[in-house]
Amino acid sequence: MTVGDILEYLSAKAPLDTAESYDNVGLLVGNSDEEVTGVCCCVDITHAVVKEAFEKGANLIVSHHPVIFDGLKQIPEWSVVYDLIQHGICAIAMHTNFDIAENGVNETLCELLELEPCGYLDGKYGAVCETPLPFTPRGLAEHCKAKLDLECVKFRRFECDKRELSRIAVCCGGGVDRDIMRLARENNVDAVISGDIKHNFWIEAENCGITLIDAGHFGTEKAAAHSLAKLITLQFNEVPIFSAECEKDPCGYV
Repeated sequence: MTVGDILEYLSAKAPLDTAESYDNVGLLVGNSDEEVTGVCCCVDITHAVVKEAFEKGANLIVSHHPVIFDGLKQIPEWSVVYDLIQHGICAIAMHTNFDIAENGVNETLCELLELEPCGYLDGKYGAVCETPLPFTPRGLAEHCKAKLDLECVKFRRFECDKRELSRIAVCCGGGVDRDIMRLARENNVDAVISGDIKHNFWIEAENCGITLIDAGHFGTEKAAAHSLAKLITLQFNEVPIFSAECEKDPCGYV
C-alpha cells in the first residue's frame, strides 16, 4: 500500500476537482510511491501532530486543512513542512472537497448536532435541516455547545429571545460569506450554524432576521480527523490508522 493508493481512494470519495478554487488539496509533501507504515489523521498539521505520528510509526498524515496553503518562498527550520521532511512524513490534505463529500465534514457536523439534512443552500455546500421541535436562539446555541462539547458558543441575540427556529443551515468551518447570507435569505433559513463569523455578518443577520451561531472553526470541524480515519479504515487495514490524540482547539477561553 502506497501513499498514492490512499490518495487515489480518497480522491474517489471526495474528488479533488470539487475543492474551492482558492484551496490546495491532494499530496502536498512527499512521494506518492512511498510505502505507508501508518496513517495519522488530523484537522491541522502541527509539530505536536508530526511528533505523535513519528512516535507511532506513521509516515503519512492526512489532514483536513492544507499544511501548504499559499506559495512557499522558503522553508525555515521552525516550519512544520521542514519538520515533515526531516521525519520523512508525507502529507495529504482533503479540505473543501471533503467538506461537501458524502459522509464528509458537513454531514458529520449535522449528525453530531442530530439534525437531518433535507437540502442544500448551494450545490452540496451548506446543509439545510428542518427540525420537528423549534429552538429559540439561546436554545440552539446551548444545543450546539452540548453536542459539540464546546466551552462556549456565540449566537445572534435578539431583544426577544423566543423566536422559533426550525429551518437551520449548517456550514462547517468559516462558512459564512455574502453568498451564504444571500442564499440563507432566499431559502427562508431561520438560523445558520458555522464558525469564524465576521462582525459585518452579525449586523446583516440582525437586520434581516436570521440567527447566527458561531461554534468556532475548530469546533465545527474537529470531527474531520475521525471521519477521515474511519473512511480510510474502510478500505485499508494493513497498517495502523488513527486520529491524532494531541490535537486540540488552538484557542483558550477565559
